[in-house]
Amino acid sequence: MFTMNYFHNWTAMDLYQLKTFFTLGKIRNFTKTAEHLCVTQSAVSHAVKKLEASIETPLIDRKGKHLTLTEAGKTLFRSCEKIFYEIEKVEQDMANFKDTVISSIRIGSTVEFGTTILMNHIRDFLDTYPDIHLDFLFSHHLIEHLIQDQVDLIIDCKPHLHQNLKRIHLFREQYITIASPEFIEINRITALNDLERVKILSMDKDLEWWRNFITAIPDLEWWRNFITAIPADKQDCLKNVMQINHIRGLINGAVAGIGIGFVPRYTVITELETGTLVDPFPHIKPAADEFHIYIKKERLAFQKNQLLVDYLTRLKPSEFGVD
Repeated sequence: MFTMNYFHNWTAMDLYQLKTFFTLGKIRNFTKTAEHLCVTQSAVSHAVKKLEASIETPLIDRKGKHLTLTEAGKTLFRSCEKIFYEIEKVEQDMANFKDTVISSIRIGSTVEFGTTILMNHIRDFLDTYPDIHLDFLFSHHLIEHLIQDQVDLIIDCKPHLHQNLKRIHLFREQYITIASPEFIEINRITALNDLERVKILSMDKDLEWWRNFITAIPDLEWWRNFITAIPADKQDCLKNVMQINHIRGLINGAVAGIGIGFVPRYTVITELETGTLVDPFPHIKPAADEFHIYIKKERLAFQKNQLLVDYLTRLKPSEFGVD
């Protein structure tokens, strides 16, 4: 049974203080929270302390380098999650009564998928729903932006197990080796052993990019890249490694005849169609990436987000350059 004192303490909580605490709970850093809210760090600290004083309960454990929530803080954070998503949904519902309303969606995507595929297929969605405004964030580190609500959803090939995320399958994409036809002819590349004589273009010097990416998620396959897809007695053929830590750099390096690269197939659809690049080892089939949409379950309830997810999942695999 609620006491009058408890009810008084609850109603004494300020919405701004709750919002500040909720943001801090997601970001777990006072400085970054202040930057996100466009206030000073002391303002964040003051708001949280006032909130703690109003309910007479500590919410933040300030011991050590890492900020953590107390048990009471975790409970309040879960309540805030429901409260602020509901407020956002109410704002969206109320906006429907206006003559003109622009809804915004923030999309996070891997760099190459976003710049080479998403940009080429999002026009139809914008034309179909002119009242929805889209903003894009392209990054190789997406999950933090999603957890902190800096984006509404992400499209990623990395597996994420964070609580309260909905994972929606989008497509499966193959990796391939790439080289220019001239490079293959000049260097007489006809067998795996020939790779010993040429430069291998890789995201890393240790060839992990060419080797394995293993996921521990039970219902996903183990992903195998090029090296583990070839016979064991041929796996030491990659010797002269040139590190290029960007996929577009790997592609341009292969086009320029510097060496042989290894990239997701969707990144070189145009080059393959025009013959600028070819796959020197088409008989070797590395396993595929699994691209998924990740979105918080509460955000999937928003109509604007449902429309975008439905649109993306209706696209045919061939439109992503997938066989």
